[in-house]
Amino acid sequence: MDQRAGLPHAELARGRVRPLPPDLWTPWPTYPAIYFFVAHGGIVLAVSVLVFGRIHPLRAGAVWRAYGMLLGFAAAIGAVNAVAGTNFMYLCRKPKGASLLDALGPWPNYLVAGGVVALALFWLLWLPVRPRGETR
Repeated sequence: MDQRAGLPHAELARGRVRPLPPDLWTPWPTYPAIYFFVAHGGIVLAVSVLVFGRIHPLRAGAVWRAYGMLLGFAAAIGAVNAVAGTNFMYLCRKPKGASLLDALGPWPNYLVAGGVVALALFWLLWLPVRPRGETR
């Protein structure tokens, strides 16, 4: 089984959501701020070309595989956060400034709500490229 089958889906959803609540350390339009949006936008563009161009089409179950990888990655990052005292993926606390995470409730409730939103995004992104039955 190809382990990369859900990766484009996970990266597309991650790239689409990540630029929305940035916790930028520099004001706009400085190089780090521009780089942040270009880099994350590049994820969306690259995966869109792979999936919509049928270079790497999704297979049945891609949503669940991608969601499972997201949860596994979040668990690994949570362990790193616990050991290093960091806050990658905002698993330990929300960003200092206002963000879309504020609409999902307080910590730790926003983690569960974010998981539900991620699954919904994965499913919505999957709809236009879902595998169809073979036509004869």
